[in-house]
Amino acid sequence: MNYINDGFGYDLDKALKKGNFFEKVFHHSRLNFWLKVCDYSNKKVLDVGCNTGILLIPLLDKGIDVVGIDVSREDIIKAKQKLKRLGYSTDKALVADAKKLPFKDNLFEIVLLSDVLEHVSNPKQAADEALRVTKKSGLILVTVPNDWHPVVKFSWVRKLLSGRDTVNEFPDVPFNSQKLIKLFPKAKVVKKSLIGFGSEIFCTFKKI
Repeated sequence: MNYINDGFGYDLDKALKKGNFFEKVFHHSRLNFWLKVCDYSNKKVLDVGCNTGILLIPLLDKGIDVVGIDVSREDIIKAKQKLKRLGYSTDKALVADAKKLPFKDNLFEIVLLSDVLEHVSNPKQAADEALRVTKKSGLILVTVPNDWHPVVKFSWVRKLLSGRDTVNEFPDVPFNSQKLIKLFPKAKVVKKSLIGFGSEIFCTFKKI
């Protein structure tokens, strides 16, 4: 599999709709979590690592003012095709690096980092960029796998539970709460919990 910089290399939307049983259950659960995790109404939202639009398009369907970025040009081409087919502006999906976001400071009320930081070569740089583009008192919502996440820890589990021909992901680094919180020194932890049967850390940070 070819990776573009920090690209994930896995079509999450395809897995949601056409994957095996485990993929469909996992990604439906993940999508439902993100759609309900906070009130997005009347907020400007950034979806970092939007992949092919698995969360971006459902948010748009709800009338949310959201834009998505991904470092993978291939994924963004697919996302733009879906946006066009559904009548949305293709400008809602952009090729961009989480470590160097193409947005001015203090632009978004909500920034989403859904299972992104473990795939980024410099997560501190990505966290700094998320903070930079977030308005004061805005929220940054983050999920990362923890140290005992079986899909991250064991490649055979990832292969068993997915329909992928290859399961190589680099980087794919697990986190603990302390490591995650240290990435956001200029933010207050509003909420911290374990989700996904205890295999993922979820944090809501508020920019101060």
